[in-house]
Amino acid sequence: MKRVVVVASGETERRALPKLLRHLSEREIELQDVRIPPRHRQLSLEQAGKIVHGAWFELKGRGCPPDKFVVLVDADHQSREEAVAPLLTLPTRLHHSLERIPVMVTAAKWHLEAWFIADGESLCGYLGRRLGSVDHTRPDEIVNPKLHLQNLLEAMYTARIAEEIAEQLDPERIASRSPSFRDFDSALQNGHLATSTLLQG
Repeated sequence: MKRVVVVASGETERRALPKLLRHLSEREIELQDVRIPPRHRQLSLEQAGKIVHGAWFELKGRGCPPDKFVVLVDADHQSREEAVAPLLTLPTRLHHSLERIPVMVTAAKWHLEAWFIADGESLCGYLGRRLGSVDHTRPDEIVNPKLHLQNLLEAMYTARIAEEIAEQLDPERIASRSPSFRDFDSALQNGHLATSTLLQG
């Protein structure tokens, strides 16, 4: 079983990603942990380096060192290339101190909420209503899907709600519609460079 640690931007990702990536266990991959910056700090090059470095030595000390790190950046309104640019040097910075463990960087376009909308069928079931005017077959092109999801919810959108939604979704359906999710999934599973936004040290 290959162990992978994901570094992401916040509590929503920390709670939702393990549910969204539950299919990995069927492919002999263990999502070992999702680590995020402390105290709501931005996922900068410095923060990502500290998180990866700390997780490596902590988990190695427990006798279960990760086989790979994948850093997930939120692109929002930027292109994915622009979003990963500040972290381009991360793999080479950490390469030797991590005993040559791969560190990969990829970006989600509009992040989890776009991925949620990609499986519009399951999301409608969770919400008990239609999604409105968004095209769930092209989720990476939806502008500010988080706001759209907030408007659809009858309750406040929280990390707990994101976790509940993620548990209902079909990762294969999301992958069939979202290029950014496919890149992320590829980084987790095999590390092949699906696009120029996915980098390996």
